[in-house]
Amino acid sequence: MRKPTFSPTKLTTYLTCRIKYHWAYMTPYGKWMRRSHPAFAFGTNLHRALQYFHSAGGAAKLSPDEFHQAIHQLWSHAGFKTTEQSEAFKQTGLELAQQYYQAQREQPAEATVLFTERMLRRDMGRYVLVGRIDRVDEYPDGTLEIIDYKSGRSEVSEEQVRNEFALHCYALLVQEHYPDRPLKIALYALRPNKKVSLPLRAEALEEFRELLDRLVEQILEEDWSLLNPEWIPECAECEFKELCVRNLGLNLPNPL
Repeated sequence: MRKPTFSPTKLTTYLTCRIKYHWAYMTPYGKWMRRSHPAFAFGTNLHRALQYFHSAGGAAKLSPDEFHQAIHQLWSHAGFKTTEQSEAFKQTGLELAQQYYQAQREQPAEATVLFTERMLRRDMGRYVLVGRIDRVDEYPDGTLEIIDYKSGRSEVSEEQVRNEFALHCYALLVQEHYPDRPLKIALYALRPNKKVSLPLRAEALEEFRELLDRLVEQILEEDWSLLNPEWIPECAECEFKELCVRNLGLNLPNPL
C-alpha cells in the first residue's frame, strides 16, 4: 500500500481550512475547479528566470542584456487571464530581475549555489514528505542555506523566517539528503530585494518534525463526514466557495 504524500502546499491548505483541503485533495473538484492565479503564474515565471540566472553562471558569466533576453524567451502566458495582463506582469518581472542582477553583481555571495528548483522527498514513516526547493547555497564551512523566494512580499523579517512552515519542511528534506550539515533557512523577498536568514538548530528542527507528525496524524484520522463551514477571510477568494454554499450551507456575510 502506497504511503500518503504531503507537500507544504497541501499541509498549509489544511491549516488554513480543512474544508478547502477536502475539496482540493479528496474530491474530483480539486482538478476540475483549479483556477488560474496571476500572482502564482508571476512567481513561477520569476523562479524560472532566477533558475536560469544561476545555472548560466550568475552575474559573473551572464550580461544584463543576455539575462533580459532570456526572461523574454522563458516567459509563459499560462495562468494569466489575458495576454495584456501577462505583459504587465512581465514588465514588473523584468524590473525585479534587473534589481536582483545588480545586487548579485555588486555584492558577490560568500556561498556558492548548490542547486535550484529541485524536488526532494523523504520517507517520514507513515507518510512521505515532498517539496520543490527554490535554492540551496553552500558556505565554505559546509553550512547549507535553504532559500525560499517570495515574489509578492514587500517586506520580510526574522519572525517571518522563524515561523515559515514551508521552510521547515524543506529543511527536513535537505537534512535527509545532507545529514549532519549545519542548516540555515532564509526568505528572499524579491520586491525589496531583501534576504533574511537564520540558523536552524537541530533541536528546533526535531521539534518541528514532531509537530508535523502530529499534524499529518490529525489529517489521516480526520472524520470528513463532519463538514460545517464558517466564513473566514480566505473564503472570499476561494474557488470552492460556491460548493460550500450550495452543498454545505455556508452562510455568506452580509454586505456592508
